[in-house]
Amino acid sequence: MPGLIIIGSNPTANILRLACQNIGLDKLTQIQTKHTPLVPAAILPANISRIIVALKSEDHIRDLSIAPNRKMIRLSKSGYLISEIPLGKFYYDRYGANLVNISEASLQILLSDQIQSDQQNTLEDIKANQNVIALTDRKLPEDTTEAAFSTFYARMPFDKDSAHINTTWLGQRQTAIQFSTKEAQHIIFLIPHSENLDPGHWHPSIRDAAITAKIQKPSVSKNSIEEDINLSHSDLKLGSAWYQESWLFPETIHAGIEDAWVLSRMLENYEEETNEALSSYTKYRRPRINRFAKYTEQETFKLLNSHGPQRFAEYLRLAFSTRFIPEIFMSSQDWLHGYDCLRGFR
Repeated sequence: MPGLIIIGSNPTANILRLACQNIGLDKLTQIQTKHTPLVPAAILPANISRIIVALKSEDHIRDLSIAPNRKMIRLSKSGYLISEIPLGKFYYDRYGANLVNISEASLQILLSDQIQSDQQNTLEDIKANQNVIALTDRKLPEDTTEAAFSTFYARMPFDKDSAHINTTWLGQRQTAIQFSTKEAQHIIFLIPHSENLDPGHWHPSIRDAAITAKIQKPSVSKNSIEEDINLSHSDLKLGSAWYQESWLFPETIHAGIEDAWVLSRMLENYEEETNEALSSYTKYRRPRINRFAKYTEQETFKLLNSHGPQRFAEYLRLAFSTRFIPEIFMSSQDWLHGYDCLRGFR
């Protein structure tokens, strides 16, 4: 089959390289671009962590990350506990892999493995159009969650008492995500563009974070290869090159790792039938990507448009489903966390 050229140095690109090396793909080149994540840490659910474990030592991942034992959902100002969802062993037993918090720097160390990048020679190959080109770098579509929200981020000192708790704070048209990695505590505030981040709207435990939080601007990697030639002939896109990741739906931040695994399996399964491999990749991934997008749109609409009694009813439903009938809530999340690329695409 033709060679595979991976453009990007984000976790999606690195997993694709590792997975293709794993199947013995001979003609493989990765062209690195500058990777600047919107937030310097991530929450990796079971559908993502199981793929990393398949390619890397589980002990190594454990050394670099934190596996929280529960998730709390609280009201932003009073701190009232709406819901508490078990993670840790309960989560592992249900999904067969951990949900982990990890810094982007640690994730890069875990996945880098002495990347070889021969950009000049590859440019000649691309111009000759003799390769499959996999684009993994972030693109900014016109209509995204970021059109509705500003993302503010604060890095706070590590706190051992809350290190194993992931918390979502729900406010009026605003939300915050709080979690810890080995290095620090991270708080992300999502605020409508029409509003300001007011520390007075937040619980005292995260008020200092709201005071120090800085707005984060998304960056798009620029690569000389993409500037020198037109890559529009390549329809092979993965991760943020294909769809918009959003902190309103934190589990999508590195969902492109799923793309990488499925593509590597398609290339292995179809061997010389490259067009069939790429067609099957799109066929299998598009429905899931569409579901990510639909869920994010629903969460955006819900956050921006629920008021008064409607918002109270939503809180009541969430509290009832998680406290009294947790199986119903967990079942509603199975489509995401229980998705198993390893079993479906070996």
